[in-house]
Amino acid sequence: MDHIKNQNPGRNAGSFMTCLILMLTVTTFLSSCEWFKPARDTSKDKVYKDDDIGDMQGTKVFDPETGEWRTVREVGGKVDTVAWTDMSEERFPPITTDSKPPANNTGGTTGPTPGAPGTYDISMLLPFLSQRSSGNIDDNSLWGIHFYAGAKLAYKDLEKDGAKLNVAVADTDASSGKMNEILRSSDLAKADMIIGPYRREQVSQVAGFAKQKKVPVVVPYTAQMGMTENNPFYIQVNPSLKSHCEAILKHARKSNPKENIVLVARDESDEKARLKYFQDASATLEGKREGSKLKEFIVSGNLNNINVTPYILQGKRTVFIIPSWSSEPFVYSFLRQLMIKQSEGEEIVVYGMPMWMDYEQVDFEYYERLNVHVSSAFYVNKNDERIRQFNRKFFDTYAAVPKEEAYLGYDIMLYFGKMINKWGNDFATRLDQENFDVLHGRFNFQRIVLDPEKHREDLNYYDQLENTFVHILKFKDYHFQPAE
Repeated sequence: MDHIKNQNPGRNAGSFMTCLILMLTVTTFLSSCEWFKPARDTSKDKVYKDDDIGDMQGTKVFDPETGEWRTVREVGGKVDTVAWTDMSEERFPPITTDSKPPANNTGGTTGPTPGAPGTYDISMLLPFLSQRSSGNIDDNSLWGIHFYAGAKLAYKDLEKDGAKLNVAVADTDASSGKMNEILRSSDLAKADMIIGPYRREQVSQVAGFAKQKKVPVVVPYTAQMGMTENNPFYIQVNPSLKSHCEAILKHARKSNPKENIVLVARDESDEKARLKYFQDASATLEGKREGSKLKEFIVSGNLNNINVTPYILQGKRTVFIIPSWSSEPFVYSFLRQLMIKQSEGEEIVVYGMPMWMDYEQVDFEYYERLNVHVSSAFYVNKNDERIRQFNRKFFDTYAAVPKEEAYLGYDIMLYFGKMINKWGNDFATRLDQENFDVLHGRFNFQRIVLDPEKHREDLNYYDQLENTFVHILKFKDYHFQPAE
């Protein structure tokens, strides 16, 4: 039984967007909202400021310092546009709700009691940017559209397993004012779970609402630490910078003694501060609060005169960890110096950050010969039968190839749909007990404490839940693949 509601019949335009939009039969929170107003056509990729929404088209990588995803490489070609034509409601009937659980006055928890089967209300807050368009789909709305398209497929799988979910969708329009309007809506007031939004400012708004109403909010993309505190209802899907650093250090220490490891940073306060994550992770692996320090190499001055010789262990493997990404020339210059040593017969391994996968100046030969590894929150194995099945299902349904957001939407809806159906409104307290393999990796949620002193005073205290699983990818045979 499908519990997704629709206010308007489907429309079509004979393109990918047409087929996709036809499937997105949803309920908007605000009665005045008109879905998918036409967008401006453009032949160039646009770079939006944070106040706009950030790029949502092209190759995106996670920036763990800002907690956002960003486009780092331009994608050529025009963006598809859509000219709407009305379709027969008889041929494309809207999906309507057949049943609805009784409301109660518990402040945002209208579903059944914990662990009891029943129907649950899920609110999805996605940036469709309908208010920005005047005749065509806004190309930046593709993030929300693909995310919802994947979630829709997961919903159908949940339905087959007997889950009963009412899913309502609101267009956040990348506006704080619009978010305030949504927060005052009756649909959000009765939600048992919230998925979204995308922008950091809106996440902060919803986090406060979730804490006050005691409603779990699943944040898909924002990964900045400290967005909320003492908020067990805040669920962060994207691993933080701290989790990336810990995963890198753990992998490096698995096959290398700490004496072989060198931490590298530019002489910039933000980059030097990141090194503490690695030092703390190293101490934790030793079972100590403070272990012996890993070597640090702070680089300053002319990039062409970087002297790596004092840090090379002659006749042994030297491991350089470089948590730097904002300056591609710096990374290029440092790797170029390491290449000289490698050509002299030294064994070198390098660990970098996700953004390195989209650098354009660095020769891939450097990555291959220097055994470059990077951390990543997202990896899809195209040879995995699950991925093949998903790709076929997505294409058969929408006549398009799924973007990364589609996998994420599917994974989030499937996992959290299963959890709320199994545990009811109490599901958030169970997340750290049930890991789950997903299409793009794994969900491994942990309770995060930002201030250890508060946890010492109260062992049940924690600030949020975070998925801490991070892929380590190695550049081998001229492409990134899971490291051993």
